[in-house]
Amino acid sequence: MKVFLKTGHVHLGRHRRGGRAATAMRRGFTLVELLVVIAIIAVLIGLLLPAVQSARGAARRQSSLNNLKQIGLAIHAYHNGRRRLPPGFTSTPTGSWPGGSNDPLPESGPGWSLFAEILPQLEQTSLHDRIDFAKLITHADNQAARETIVPTFIDPGDTSAKLVDIRNTSLAVMGRAAVCSYAASLGTLAYEEQPFTGVFHRNSRVRLDDITDGTSKTIGIGERMSRHTQSGWAGVTPGQQLVYAPESPRHDPANPAFNARPAITATLVHVRSSAPSLQGSPGGFIGPHVGGTNFLNMDGSCRLVSEQTDPAVFRALCTRAGGEVVPGGP
Repeated sequence: MKVFLKTGHVHLGRHRRGGRAATAMRRGFTLVELLVVIAIIAVLIGLLLPAVQSARGAARRQSSLNNLKQIGLAIHAYHNGRRRLPPGFTSTPTGSWPGGSNDPLPESGPGWSLFAEILPQLEQTSLHDRIDFAKLITHADNQAARETIVPTFIDPGDTSAKLVDIRNTSLAVMGRAAVCSYAASLGTLAYEEQPFTGVFHRNSRVRLDDITDGTSKTIGIGERMSRHTQSGWAGVTPGQQLVYAPESPRHDPANPAFNARPAITATLVHVRSSAPSLQGSPGGFIGPHVGGTNFLNMDGSCRLVSEQTDPAVFRALCTRAGGEVVPGGP
């Protein structure tokens, strides 16, 4: 009898524990609770994504600023060694300028840019030594060099490493070159008008002492994203033409040569009528970042110029000896 009672007691205990386990296993989210959780997650993602995108944008902009600062240090190192700044590009004129704002100057090249000149100062001596500076950029002997990607010349907010086409006035491809997200300032006059008012031009030999407006108030290099105008770091090819990139809002597939600009704009940009804008010509500055376009001042510092900047202020920043008073800058 005692054994029977003990056995029954044990059996009853197991039954109760099993009941509690079964009850626990049956607990879970109801449909309403699940929908609430999903809604909360969606709201959190909606709040988080803009912050993540903003952080990524800020990182890309900072990376571009670092590129510009490296270029600035390289330019100053070049100046220290040569007692002058690198030329905007090197080329031999073969005729006179017709006089129109977008008219090209006849030239024979070779066309290598300031970006090619400062390669040794950017720890790219081996690439610099592979270039035959006496031959055209498009010469077969220079193909490997001109197609070499230089990370410092690529704005991470602009594009990935890639090759872009060098096109003539008929838009036929003359060759390909490694992309560049930056261009130099020739000042405020027409592309070929002399004397130029900026820091860089064809065969220019400007010294820092010539920048009497102050190096901290004079722009030398700025962003020009390849999503607006595609060009390479190598320089200017005679007979070349710059047009809007296919990604540009002003690109016209029916008329891809719309608003085309002469060869000099492969490296140099003038500032004439407006602050940086996507509505500007292929020969204008424009960066890929929210808030404005990044520029390198000739003292090595950087500044952001927004689309809302007074064009007169922007023009004043792009002359080296204009004597303008910049009221607080952009």
